[in-house]
Amino acid sequence: MAHGELLMIGEIVEHPQYGRGQIVALYRNGTEWMVRFENGLRFRRPRQEFIGQQDISLAPVSARPLPEFALMTPSQFEARQMLEALRVGVAPAQHIEELTIGLKDERANLGLGLDRAHKNGGAVRAVLGDYGFGKSHIVELCAREALNRNFLVAATSLDLYELPPHRSFDIYARLMRNMRYPDNDENGLQPLLETAGAMPRLREQLQNLTPVGADPLAVGLEALANTSSPRQRKAWMQWLMGGRRVKSMNKATPRAIRLPTIYRVGHNARQVAYLFSGMSVLARLAGYSGLCVLLDEAESYSLLRPYQRPKASLFFSAVIYAALQQTQSHIQADSLPQHRWRDYPPAYDNRQSLFFLFTVTHSDKRMPIDEWLDPDQILELDPYHTPQEIGHFLEQVMVYHAQAFSYEIAERQRQIRRGAAEHLALGMRSNRLSIRGVVRLGVELFDLLYLYPDYDAVALLDELRRQVR
Repeated sequence: MAHGELLMIGEIVEHPQYGRGQIVALYRNGTEWMVRFENGLRFRRPRQEFIGQQDISLAPVSARPLPEFALMTPSQFEARQMLEALRVGVAPAQHIEELTIGLKDERANLGLGLDRAHKNGGAVRAVLGDYGFGKSHIVELCAREALNRNFLVAATSLDLYELPPHRSFDIYARLMRNMRYPDNDENGLQPLLETAGAMPRLREQLQNLTPVGADPLAVGLEALANTSSPRQRKAWMQWLMGGRRVKSMNKATPRAIRLPTIYRVGHNARQVAYLFSGMSVLARLAGYSGLCVLLDEAESYSLLRPYQRPKASLFFSAVIYAALQQTQSHIQADSLPQHRWRDYPPAYDNRQSLFFLFTVTHSDKRMPIDEWLDPDQILELDPYHTPQEIGHFLEQVMVYHAQAFSYEIAERQRQIRRGAAEHLALGMRSNRLSIRGVVRLGVELFDLLYLYPDYDAVALLDELRRQVR
């Protein structure tokens, strides 16, 4: 090391007390270094303590010439973003299929459900599993599969405080704002309404299919077609997406039709289910396969107060009935109460294609899904995965890790990929690891190999084996 030389991360330095080491981080404009010494210790020490650094100018780093850094390529940046998501146990949506561990049978079941929804009018799936078993992952996996099959997808996560499962109208409004499309990147109900509003034949078909005289969706589309006022059009779209009714909407209401109401309170679960059915009909008329409704975190049902659970049960049973109608025998239409001011059928009779999926955690007070669904409609997630399934996941992580940090995959990485799969599978069988823990550890293993070039792969595997036993 030359006397007075400015050093950067990765450089070898020497300390009079601790010996030789490598700089791993810089602090306080480079006046302090984090150094990993050859004896295995890591210390953050002032730069002046190191040999050859006592006479370097104390001018801040920003005043000195900056070193040249290579800019990350778009693919490298994307790979790093993906790894950051995996470090917290979440697979990014754009890579959800290739980063799925196992779930072969579950994915096939979801595919059958989507086919049934399109051909027979509806299907329902409840996903049951403990925390960390991948319920949120399967929701996004289902969303991607539905989009690939040309479904519109409306998905949201329930929350005990912000979006509890007994507030039917709020859930409807959130889902309509979150609508996703297979053929564009827009969100919300507005693109579908604009498409339908510009097609007179479509509006006529919907009017012929609606089972009530003043159907909110049919009336709303006619109003959108009959007004050129941006303010009125926005008001109608907001209303159909769960907004409040405003006076300016009266001017665009078709004559001889009473302006319908979307009820925010009271027994509105039946009407909300009816609207989901109508949206699926509208989606089919517009050229899509139907509507896929996905609700994550439905386990918040178990945390509701006793007087709130009946309303939550009514919401879920109403949507289940709307999707399945006469193809099931668990729920009767008469058990779904009407709103005190207006009667609605529980669903459209024709042309609907509604797929409904929700996730539930094991609990003594969970919702009574066994009373609503047949066994083949309940997917109970397996907490265990085979070494082969985990090994395939580690293979993907290894490739993306090398891409993110621009290095060539060597035998050390391949050895970890082969050996870690067995240990991680053992950790799941011994209930020491959840699927989320496997995902996080998979990234951390390759992080260790990259940050510590001298870390022996066999020693790392031995340490992993001891942790998962």
